[in-house]
Amino acid sequence: MQVSERTKLEMAAKAAGMSDFLRMEYLERCLQTSRDPTILKFCYFELAKLYEARVMYADAIKYLNKLQALVSFGTDKLKLYEKEIELLMKSGNYERVGEVYRSALKVASSEVESMNLRRKIVKLYQLEAQKFESAHKHLALLKVYERLIPLLTDNDRNETKKKLFVVYQKLGKVKESIALENSMR
Repeated sequence: MQVSERTKLEMAAKAAGMSDFLRMEYLERCLQTSRDPTILKFCYFELAKLYEARVMYADAIKYLNKLQALVSFGTDKLKLYEKEIELLMKSGNYERVGEVYRSALKVASSEVESMNLRRKIVKLYQLEAQKFESAHKHLALLKVYERLIPLLTDNDRNETKKKLFVVYQKLGKVKESIALENSMR
């Protein structure tokens, strides 16, 4: 596929008439032919959206990271970190969420932004927990609860610990359930 378009508007117009996979290929070719930062930002953003829509989260995260390298404003960068955290959770890659969260906190310009980001992460973890709870996926639920508990306030933390206790029992993790029960007293 040949890329003859030179402006962002021309590229967007040509890509609009393509199927998702053709658009992905076209935008990746555009990245190879152009070094204009506005075109690069456009292509990275569109590719991240396309890959997310196709549930190809690793590729979407890859393009979000490339976009983050080009973005210099704190609020825009923070939004990209939020999106990366959301995609990491959707893909089940909870280990990297803490690392990205710490990076996002460095970019956050105020305490309000930091608290909003924390609330959003808690909400995302709770949605994941609900999804696994309704599907009776106890091992995945265990991973979510273990990541969620340190982020919660006291009252919510106790409620989640009770749920985690039940999950430990269902999974036959006697030692962990006894330790958790002792810590709740």
